[in-house]
Amino acid sequence: MMRRSLDAALALWGRAMLRVFFREIRIVGVDLLPSGSPLLVVANHVNSLVDPMLIVAFLGLRPRILAKSTLWRHPVMAPLLVLAGAVPVYRRQDGMNTVKNLGTFRRCRAALAGGGTVLLFPEGTSHSHPYRLPLKTGAARIALETEQCHGPLGLRIVPVGLTYEAKGTFRSRVLIQVGEPLDPSLEGRRYARGGRAAVRDLTQRMASALDAVARYGVSPAQRSEGPGAGGEAGRRALLAVPMAVGLALNWLPYRLPGWIAGRLSRRPDDPATYKLLAALLTFPVAWLMEAIAAGTLGGAAAAVGVVLIAPLSGLAALRYWEGRA
Repeated sequence: MMRRSLDAALALWGRAMLRVFFREIRIVGVDLLPSGSPLLVVANHVNSLVDPMLIVAFLGLRPRILAKSTLWRHPVMAPLLVLAGAVPVYRRQDGMNTVKNLGTFRRCRAALAGGGTVLLFPEGTSHSHPYRLPLKTGAARIALETEQCHGPLGLRIVPVGLTYEAKGTFRSRVLIQVGEPLDPSLEGRRYARGGRAAVRDLTQRMASALDAVARYGVSPAQRSEGPGAGGEAGRRALLAVPMAVGLALNWLPYRLPGWIAGRLSRRPDDPATYKLLAALLTFPVAWLMEAIAAGTLGGAAAAVGVVLIAPLSGLAALRYWEGRA
């Protein structure tokens, strides 16, 4: 019960954060997601922490997420990974003992055998190349070993493609595309006789499935046109006063995440993650300080008013300036 509640809360929180960060989130093929069977979700990995957040927030899945073990050393990411029930992967390039992955695989098999979902990124690392990296074999091994040890379960492998318009840019667009699920039973029948060949063939099938849904170098489809010029002008007029309040209450926490991301990011796939993590801290802290100041000057009612008005007026300011753009 606690695990389900945490998963639901994290999905709701992620949806709210990402709806603000991205101007448009298009979801295609969600009707292809199988029901009543364990799912191994595999996705391309081009935007660090944002990739799993999108899948968890918008596909209605509650997966156990595989993530590189070094993230458990990060002071902000580590608590989120623990809350999400993420599973560490130990990579040789990180100087880790890869024997520990035997325990990781056991946890994945147990989750799938219980009818659950596991999410992993078989490229093995987040990157900014305009092409898919060669897939690691771990996903295929997890699928085949799970069916061999606990099957037949009817396990399905679901490819998910993530395509970003400008992945580090606030208020850009993203496309989430679900592909046709793969049935690993063909390779499963060969796994006991020739494990290596079966793993290789299933990995290749996953690679082809990801190529069909991950659109490298292609911008997500543009959204439909918004209101006409007259309607837009009227909307901006209505938002003018809330916009001014929103600027006053939110300008500093709005600017700080970009400043922080600019100084901490080392790779092109870092900025969006750092912006989201920084915003998770800067906005609540700013609103709390403003509420304390309002409470000191005007009492409890003023403090409560600021807590309610700050986020709503911030959204109004965002809408206003997007309309002008």
